[in-house]
Amino acid sequence: MPERRYKKTSSIIAKRRKARRYVGIFLKISLPVAFFIGLIFLLRADFLQVADFEVFDAETVQTESIKNTASDFISGTNFFLLPRSNILFLSKANLAAALLSKFGRLQNVEVNKQFFSKSIELSVSERKKDFLWCSDQDKCFFMTKDGFIFDLANEVGTDKIIFRGLLSGNPLMKNFSTPEKMQNYLGFIEILKNAARPNAAGGQDFQISSINIESNDKATAKSNTGDIIFSPDEEDLSTVAQNVILLINNIKSKTPSVRFSYVDARFGNKIFYKLY
Repeated sequence: MPERRYKKTSSIIAKRRKARRYVGIFLKISLPVAFFIGLIFLLRADFLQVADFEVFDAETVQTESIKNTASDFISGTNFFLLPRSNILFLSKANLAAALLSKFGRLQNVEVNKQFFSKSIELSVSERKKDFLWCSDQDKCFFMTKDGFIFDLANEVGTDKIIFRGLLSGNPLMKNFSTPEKMQNYLGFIEILKNAARPNAAGGQDFQISSINIESNDKATAKSNTGDIIFSPDEEDLSTVAQNVILLINNIKSKTPSVRFSYVDARFGNKIFYKLY
């Protein structure tokens, strides 16, 4: 009898140990799963989702267009579970990059999260339409003073200097030239515009309308006084412009009404010209 009782007791103890082991395994699996599911529900909670976008300092680009693009960016989920609209995990850098990619006119986008109002503030700055770049087919695009081409110009006025050459195909989001070369060109333009001999009405003789970079050693600046030919790779175009001004003013001092067919300033201090 004692032996039977011992075996029966051992069997009960073994069953209890086995049951505890199963319970332990169940808890080890179920608790992390429950925590994970609870965390997902928490992250999907309404109070953690972006409710609105506020756009500041937009001038040309439509505010609603920026908001719509931002809303599209946060739609959907990451890994099929985490909503992209969750304000905690929303990547400010990625949102800014998406807006800059969509809107060529935007130069910078600053993203700020407002947790209490569940809104995102988008402070934008737009590129300046300093110049135009036009193709051989006279399709024109806006360009910054650094030479960056960023948007189609549907209407072309006469108040902006037109640059041509160097690029082929679609020029959008490309550089016409390096910022250093653009500064060189702009120095050339300013000297011609501001240092020319005043006319009888008190204005300036020179009005630059366009610059065409035709090759590595030839560029042509169109002006109301005539074509100014120069080397686009010249390191100091300001000096070239000053030499051109000296020549033109010297000739006009003798014959004020004279007009030039061209002035070729590609050969150092030797300047060639042709009159009409």
